[in-house]
Parts: sequence; C-alpha cells; structure tokens
Amino acid sequence: MVKLISIFMLFSLVVPRFSFSQLSPHELTFVGGQGFYSFLYKDQTPQDIMNLKYKPGFSYGIRYWLNSDDKNFLRAELGVFQAGGRGFYAGNLVQWNLNYLTLGANYLYKFWDRERRDDFSVAIGPALNMSYLMGGQQIINKLSYDLKGSDAFKKMNFHGGVIVSARYFTTRRLHFSLEYRFDCSLGQIEGADASDGQKTRNIGHVISVGVGFRLR
Repeated sequence: MVKLISIFMLFSLVVPRFSFSQLSPHELTFVGGQGFYSFLYKDQTPQDIMNLKYKPGFSYGIRYWLNSDDKNFLRAELGVFQAGGRGFYAGNLVQWNLNYLTLGANYLYKFWDRERRDDFSVAIGPALNMSYLMGGQQIINKLSYDLKGSDAFKKMNFHGGVIVSARYFTTRRLHFSLEYRFDCSLGQIEGADASDGQKTRNIGHVISVGVGFRLR
C-alpha cells in the first residue's frame, strides 16, 4: 500500500501538468490478454503454510483515450478479469477463481517515441480501478465451492497499479498495442477480518494485446 502511494506521488511530481479543460477524444482500444494472479496473504503465524503460487486467468477490456497534448493522456476503461491463485495445504491442491467486472481511470505519459514520430511510442503511468466480484470458486482437488454465494469475499474492491504501454500505428488511424500492468488490490478482499489477523489482497501481472482506432 505504501509503495503504491509513493508511486502515485512520484508521478504527480515529475510529470508535467496539463489542462483538463483541453481534453479531447483521442483513441478507442479493444484489448485481450492473460493475467497471472496470486494473493498477498498474512496472518499471525510466521511461516507460509499455504505455499501460494501464481495462476493464469483471462483479461479483456475496452479503453477510451483522452489527450490534452502529444504527451499526456487520460484513459477510462471497462473490462473483466480473473484473479485468484493456487496453493498446497495439507497435501491438497487449492485453487481460487475470482471473476471481476472493473471500471477504472488511468493517466499515461508518453516518454518515448521513435525519432519524435507518431507511428511508435511508449507510455507509462498509474492506474486506479474499482472492481465488482461477479463470481468466484474455490476448488479443493476436484471439489468446487461457490465463493460469491457464501459471502467469503467482498463484492467491491479498489485496485491500484502501474502500466507500461507500447503502441504501433500501421496507418494514421489504426494501431496495435502491447501492454504490461502490475495490479494490486488496495484493501482486504475477504468478507471479514479473521480473529487471527488474517488478511488477503490480490496481486497480479497482466500482459495484453490490443487493436485501436484514432478518433480524430
């Protein structure tokens, strides 16, 4: 949590300010990819009894870009993704599939473009998302349990992260993108804090590819 706050503060200091009054539509992008999620888990026991591992899951979305100049962009996004994780406990394989609907806002600063041309560029920036749990499963070996119906996990959560996005324009309007995102939930995702101090957060790395269209 402290690291994410520090990242947001750093961007506010080093990135040039821009005028919200000058924002205009810039691009629309459709993306799909794969995330690798696990849990940031802690309780009062010093040892890791769960042996948690990352687990792959889907990630799809649509992104609407606004710009105020050639360097600064705001981006709204709507998407779905699968978080969760897997681990071994008492000889049993335990997996979690947490399917979220997410709505977010990103700020991106284009820090590099090839010879100051528009055909290829790389941008970086922070992301903030609000996510709604559409469904969830806990699978112990081959037995599946519904998590949403049991209220084991909170329905709403907030996520923060950092994005690195590369785009290549094949024409003046059409582009392809490759993006990496580090993502972490900002609060406890379980339904209630346990008496032993157990707390769990999602943490993940997402790689996505996309196709987009310049709007003007």
